[in-house]
Amino acid sequence: MGKKIVICCDGTGNGFDKVSEESNVAKLYSSLQIGPGQVAYYHPGVGTMGDPNARGFVSKHLSKLRGLAFGNGLLRNVGDAYRYLMDNYEDGDEIYLFGFSRGAFTVRALASLINVFGLLCHGNHGAIPYILDMYSRRSRDAKGRIKQFSSDEVFKWQFSHANPVKIKFCGLWDTVASYGWIYDPITLPFLGMNPIIEVGRHAVSIHERRCFYQDNLWGEARSPQDFRQVWFAGVHSDIGGSYPEETSGLSKIALEWMMVEAIAHGLEVNDYKAKIVLGKCSAFPRLEGLPEYVAPDANAKQHFSLNGIWWACEFLPQQDPHVDKKKYILPMGRDRVIPPNSFIHQSVVESNWKPKSLPAHQVEPWVPLGAIPDRGVAHNLLAAD
Repeated sequence: MGKKIVICCDGTGNGFDKVSEESNVAKLYSSLQIGPGQVAYYHPGVGTMGDPNARGFVSKHLSKLRGLAFGNGLLRNVGDAYRYLMDNYEDGDEIYLFGFSRGAFTVRALASLINVFGLLCHGNHGAIPYILDMYSRRSRDAKGRIKQFSSDEVFKWQFSHANPVKIKFCGLWDTVASYGWIYDPITLPFLGMNPIIEVGRHAVSIHERRCFYQDNLWGEARSPQDFRQVWFAGVHSDIGGSYPEETSGLSKIALEWMMVEAIAHGLEVNDYKAKIVLGKCSAFPRLEGLPEYVAPDANAKQHFSLNGIWWACEFLPQQDPHVDKKKYILPMGRDRVIPPNSFIHQSVVESNWKPKSLPAHQVEPWVPLGAIPDRGVAHNLLAAD
């Protein structure tokens, strides 16, 4: 039996430098059981480190800004994660992907890259820049679908693993709709449906309204794929974490949900560490610098992200994400659109943060760590007034 390989890609400006403000990706990584049977890789978010070749304070900060505005660093981040997989993957291994915000975009791009070109066999480091370049230049036909070229399949046959490489589990926290605020370096193929992902879980924010953080939902899964997108109360980082620990009760709900789902599909976590980051027990002996982790709390503080410069950005024309044709609008802090019959987490229904109106939906049960999710208990609800 093969091992498990876990890839964790963090969101904008996230990392390990502030333990008290870690994202759910970092907390999940900290909870993993690492050993011969499961190895893991963590990458901090774009805008965290800047270009490693940049010299000096000003150059470093300019490279971070380029990453935020133009998506600089996306292909490098995808390439780094791809290289780790190439060096560690053997036939029979299972791949788990996790990401928040732009990190979620990154792991979806990684899965897309593997779908198009396969996973290169060990030692082919020199070919990675080549496939990244080909990937970034993929063109679209008149219907907006990514073109597949015969050369892709030939390349896959020549240089990649003969047995198809699948993604066992892909867990996302609030994927952003674009990587660069001003320009996107790639158009993501297989965005709506990637056939190599077996199980997908996506925690989505109900209350985020910033135009640069528009939701990026999956499309319909194809049998036997198992995809589920669940909406949670709170803004972007109330879902994926990175607010100060004492105000992270909402994000812990989405973290616990993801842990439970991933464990049910084979991910190995250290039960003691998982309980610590979920605020269900304290570390002993006490570690200096380790925060007092809070527990999941449906009525914890909900943050407000649409302020300051973010509100000024709402007066910049943006492409409407809900229409096929290129139509530009002034966002003006528009609410996100929850599709009918979506899954709404039980914590939303029971909390003070329930929206004034919800479409007809299904309730996703709140399953605590250590329990097994029962898919038979979700039930339909009519639209709420």
